[in-house]
Amino acid sequence: MSNKSNKKKMEEMTEREKKLYELEKKLGRHDEEKEAKKKKDRLLLKYFLIATNMIYTLAGPILLMLGLYLLLEKFVFKDKQPIVLIVLLVLGAFAGYWTLIRQVLDTK
Repeated sequence: MSNKSNKKKMEEMTEREKKLYELEKKLGRHDEEKEAKKKKDRLLLKYFLIATNMIYTLAGPILLMLGLYLLLEKFVFKDKQPIVLIVLLVLGAFAGYWTLIRQVLDTK
């Protein structure tokens, strides 16, 4: 495909522009395959960074809710309340997944 586009470009150029284009191509300035590979690598790196960030996105709200429960247990509750713990952890997991879904959908 790149050969066809190069031939099309060459047909539209004057002789001087053709020589200049060939010289620049030898210098590596018009390497379309290299540009496509760079773009693909950048996109792969972007998705890799999002994937490594997922654990923090999911664990953050759950840990916050656990901390909130421990504070409530220490200062408010007289006894342990496992139902409240479960509700807070589920709420934290839901918040983490919601944030993760929004983050993935906003990725372009």
